Amino acid sequence: MNNQEENKVLNRPTQDEARKKLPFVQRIKSSTNSIRASLLLISSGTFILGLLIWIFLRGLETPAYYVMGIGLLIFIIYAALGLKNLRNSLFGRKGKYGFNTTIIFLIVIVILIVGNISIFWATNKTDPSEWLRTDTTATKQFVLEDQVVKILENIKEPIKITAFFTKDTAFDNAALRNTEDLLIELKRRSTKFPLEYQIIDPEIDPTIANEYKINSFPALAIEGTESRRTETVIGLNPKQTSQVFTEQDIVTGLIIVNGISQKKIVFITGHSERDITDTIEPNGYGLAGKALVRENYILLNETIQELGTRLAIDDPTEIPAVLVIPGAITDLLPIEEPILREYAARGGSFVIMLEPNSSPDSIKGFLSRFGVAIGQGEAADVGSFVAPNPTFLQVKKSNGQLPFHPITSDFEVLYMPGSTHFAWSVDPETIPLFDENTPIIQQYSLASTSISSWAEIDEDIIQFDMDREQSGPLPVAVLVSAFGELSTNLEDKSDKTIKTNIILIGDTDFASNQYFGSANNADLFVNSINWLSEDFELISIRSKTSATRKLFLTKNELDFVRWSGWLLMPGIISVFGFWQWWRRR
Repeated sequence: MNNQEENKVLNRPTQDEARKKLPFVQRIKSSTNSIRASLLLISSGTFILGLLIWIFLRGLETPAYYVMGIGLLIFIIYAALGLKNLRNSLFGRKGKYGFNTTIIFLIVIVILIVGNISIFWATNKTDPSEWLRTDTTATKQFVLEDQVVKILENIKEPIKITAFFTKDTAFDNAALRNTEDLLIELKRRSTKFPLEYQIIDPEIDPTIANEYKINSFPALAIEGTESRRTETVIGLNPKQTSQVFTEQDIVTGLIIVNGISQKKIVFITGHSERDITDTIEPNGYGLAGKALVRENYILLNETIQELGTRLAIDDPTEIPAVLVIPGAITDLLPIEEPILREYAARGGSFVIMLEPNSSPDSIKGFLSRFGVAIGQGEAADVGSFVAPNPTFLQVKKSNGQLPFHPITSDFEVLYMPGSTHFAWSVDPETIPLFDENTPIIQQYSLASTSISSWAEIDEDIIQFDMDREQSGPLPVAVLVSAFGELSTNLEDKSDKTIKTNIILIGDTDFASNQYFGSANNADLFVNSINWLSEDFELISIRSKTSATRKLFLTKNELDFVRWSGWLLMPGIISVFGFWQWWRRR
């Protein structure tokens, strides 16, 4: 290095000497851009955090408002530090284009807000149009069942429901939300009289709870505002379930407050029939009983002699709407058949379920009075069955096995694990006429086997014997409508027409706990009760009760799901990224 170059290096100032000493305020001003960028980042993050708290954490709305307010305040500071840049952005050439875009954006937002408010108002007004509110869940858990709507249409005065909920835990808040959703739906569908509700925290305001004499929570006080009749409903423990109140709980209270009569369904006992209270055993009828309770019927377990006592009282309100005989095995007592005949003569209705090769002779004798014969053997159907057993019947609409009737009009399939069949006990042509065109007794098929069926007599070998066994189709469920027994003297009939209806089903297991939820089995049982009790508007395909749906995987399947989630998708993205880099390098 020569002397001239060495002098230049020696005379060059250091970085500290070259840096111009600026006052503190001027240094702050020179760093405005970086400060504004930090403020913008902080304000955006704070506002988004508050918004997420408001959306996802119910009960923390107030803190969420504070957090969003802080974010807006920081944004205002950010805008104040850059008024000049903001003015240029708004009124400059770029600002004009940005302003037009902003106006279009705001117009779209306003349209969306107005549309959303309009739809919200339309769907939450009283009795909204069905097309506006569609429940897409499998169990229809967000809409009321038809029978609940029917009760609301029959209330006799305005209703006020006071809900008492503590709000100490997350369980309490979850139960409150579910109950409030149910109350909102009830209010929405109450069209005849208004139904209002309020929510009270008994720990904050114990006075109202004391007025209703409620000391256990959660609870509902259902009150008729005119009659002042009140019914209290105590809910379940929120720690065990968030569904502390059901539609049935509230509807039962409405029925009591409004004095709406409930029809009685009597299940006969004393002949080894199925147990309507048993919800545990596969052969029990507990689920069927619960289904009828949801339809707002009163269920009673009684003997035929207790039925006779009801008939002797001669009080129409004490006579059951339907009598159910769920699979009697032992014979009736001599004094019991006359009671059944008297009940039928008064226009009573029956659901009688039987098992193949085990029907008591007394039941056969009673049914023969109405022209019904119980077939011999067990129905077997190789054209429609649940493999590998041809006697496990699969009754399908697509096979023409479900003739049209209001009870079965919307059915697709029934499962009957072993059924007897029915026929006329006399020649239908010989049945006397009630009037010019109507026979005194009529039979209607509700379900039958296919043409590839027969009545199997041999329990050991399931094979059609043309010489000994009856070929199909075979009726396995029938409706008998009768103006009297075959021996009825039509000349003695009164001016008032009395008609009895009997639904016969050749299988008892179809409505047992084991098979009640299969296909349309539950609908056949409950629709039969609805039709016989003349609750025709309740005949429907019912939503199945909520069920926990679990995916059961083997170890290999679980490993595949785990590793494909962890490695497969990231691996594909990595390979695609590497390919793009290689192509563009």
